[in-house]
Parts: sequence; structure tokens; C-alpha cells
Amino acid sequence: MRTQDEIVARIDEIKEWDIFGFQIGDLIYCLDYEHAKKYLKEGDEGPTENEWSEHVIEPTEENIKKTMKEYMEFAWDKANNCRGMSASRSMSHYMAWIWLLGDEEVEYFGDLESYQYYGKDNLVKICERYGWDHTQWDDGIRSNSEY
Repeated sequence: MRTQDEIVARIDEIKEWDIFGFQIGDLIYCLDYEHAKKYLKEGDEGPTENEWSEHVIEPTEENIKKTMKEYMEFAWDKANNCRGMSASRSMSHYMAWIWLLGDEEVEYFGDLESYQYYGKDNLVKICERYGWDHTQWDDGIRSNSEY
């Protein structure tokens, strides 16, 4: 698993191109308050240390995989229904979570930024990698539009 300093370095590395902050948001929620506070709103608008600790996801393999699996139904729903922006956002989440697990360089995944079929083939690869049956969510249709 990634250390707090590695997560901070990754946030700083991707902030130029993760313009909507989808990956960055997932990464920030894995930081303790001391590491996260430079990314949070300051003063009365920002969370206190106690408030922050209620929302942090401890970046353990078990927690990240649990988050990934819980999100999978939503990701497949967006892909099956040709919901372009939402399906793209789902893939951004998975790229962040896979990076946290240290699996981003595994050749198994190929190009997770490939958006063919709303990311369905990538979702299949993710499910297979982590032992989840994609057929429970996959409608089996491969199309690049809903028409």
C-alpha cells in the first residue's frame, strides 16, 4: 500500500491533468489530517481534525478493495446505460484505487484510460483481477452509443 507521502506526491503529480479532481478526491480521502490539510479549505469553511477523521478511508488493501467492489454496481450501471461522463468518472475512481493498491503497472489492465464501450472492457478486467463476477452487472452489449 502507498504511504502518506507517496499519496501526496501522486496528488501533486496529477493535479495538472486531473482537472475535475476525481482521482485527487479519492486520494485525499486516504490522507490523515496533517497530510490532507494543505488541500482542504482553510478557516471556518474547512473541516477540523476530528471532522476529517470521520471521513478518512484508511488506505489498506482490504478497505480499498471493499470500496472498489461496492462502487462496481454503480460503475456498470453508468456504462450499461451509456452515461458518458459518469462512466468516465467511474474509470477515474478505479485508476486512483488501483494506484493505491500498487497495481497500476500490472500489464493485465492495459490502458485504463481507454474509453471504448464506456469502459466496460476495463471494468471486466478489474472484476477479473480482484475476483468479482462481472456478469452480475454486465448487460453484455458493447456499443459506443445508446442508439
